[in-house]
Order: sequence, then structure tokens, then C-alpha cells
Amino acid sequence: MTEGAIGSPEQRRAVFRAAKFALASALGFVVAEAILVVGVFFFYHSSTVPSLTSSSPTLLGLDVLAFGTGVTVAFVINERVTVRGEGEERVRGVGNWLLRWAKYQLASLLGNVLIVVVQFALLWMVSLSPVYGSVVGAVVTYPVTYLVSMRFVWRVSPLHD
Repeated sequence: MTEGAIGSPEQRRAVFRAAKFALASALGFVVAEAILVVGVFFFYHSSTVPSLTSSSPTLLGLDVLAFGTGVTVAFVINERVTVRGEGEERVRGVGNWLLRWAKYQLASLLGNVLIVVVQFALLWMVSLSPVYGSVVGAVVTYPVTYLVSMRFVWRVSPLHD
């Protein structure tokens, strides 16, 4: 098969894999955002959060719960859809699955820490609710999370098939 405007079949599969990963990440993010929104309303009775000094421990705990759950949702979707039958996903067993889940949590940790930093910075600088600050942080950290996850968790080349 010759290369067309989109590239080789391998490149198209790699682009499709990145799109599936983005969709899985978005669904995990929606779960995390839902937990964050419900938690902010539960603790603060509105979408407005008080100053950083009075909300940090509660907000940080809420972020840990939300992002840990959202990352798990994204991991399960990626295992079932994005990398099914590729790389390390082919290695079956609960122990292997748990190891990949732990690696994915670690790969996502840096991105999630950066999201929380962006949340707190925007809350402190412009009083922007963490619900919105996490969206900004997620967009910024996506490429790194994708590249690290493909290489470190599933051992699949992120840029080609």
C-alpha cells in the first residue's frame, strides 16, 4: 500500500490509537470533574471556593479522590479499547493487570500534580474555581501523559505502529 495524504497504515493506526487514548482520558476526566464538582458543592455549598489557605487540605483531598478515580476509569477503558492485544496488555493475569494499573497511576501522577498546581495557582491569582482550573491543567498535561503511558505502561510505540 502506498502512502497517501494521511500517511502509512502504521501512522494511521498510531493516530487512531492516540485518539482512542484521548477519548478514554476525556471520559476519565469527566468522572474526575464530576467528583470534583459534587465535592466542591458538598464542602463549600457553591462552585466558589474560599481562599487557598482555608480550602487547601479539603481541596487537595478531593483532588486525590477525583483524579485517582478518573485515572482508574481511563486505565480500564484504555486496557479494553485503546491497547487491547498490544504490548504489555497481552500479558494476562490479575498481577500483571494490577502492575499496569499501578504504572498508569504513576504515569498520570505527574500530570495530576501539575493539574493541581494549575488549580491552586488560578485560585490564588484570579480566584478561578478549581473546577475550571483542572480543565486548563488537563489540556496542558495530556501529551506527556500519553507518551509516558504508551512507553512505560504498555510498551507500545506512541508515534507509530
